Amino acid sequence: MVGRFSRTYIASTCYPYVKGFREDYPVLRVKLYNVAMDEYGSLDIAIDTGFEGSILLPSNIYEFFMIGELPRSMWRTYRTLTGFITMRIARAIVEVNNVKIETFVETPLYGGEKTLIGRELLNKLTLVLDGLKKELCIVEQSST
Repeated sequence: MVGRFSRTYIASTCYPYVKGFREDYPVLRVKLYNVAMDEYGSLDIAIDTGFEGSILLPSNIYEFFMIGELPRSMWRTYRTLTGFITMRIARAIVEVNNVKIETFVETPLYGGEKTLIGRELLNKLTLVLDGLKKELCIVEQSST
């Protein structure tokens, strides 16, 4: 145990890992809305702690969120193994376990068709990755 106090959590919702080519991987079910509160729908999105942003979307899905797109001067640039990638970015609302959170959605200016949840959104949630059970669980701190 690190520190003087322990914490106890209760899982409120769990999602099974998705079968991968070599290893299964955790996904989180979210519901997405644009800034006009038009609902895109629900998606099971892979967790990627290597991605600094909130939600990475393919360009065809990102188009739904363009109503909240930020000016080009606010677009982000990320360093990758293959060089720098400029990302278009838009304001959005994500609903996780019936809780709505303001967030950003991003898509590469050129290419890229991945769907990921990154650290910017993960740092607003309390999750347990249970690799032995192959589940991702949304948890709440127990009052006891």
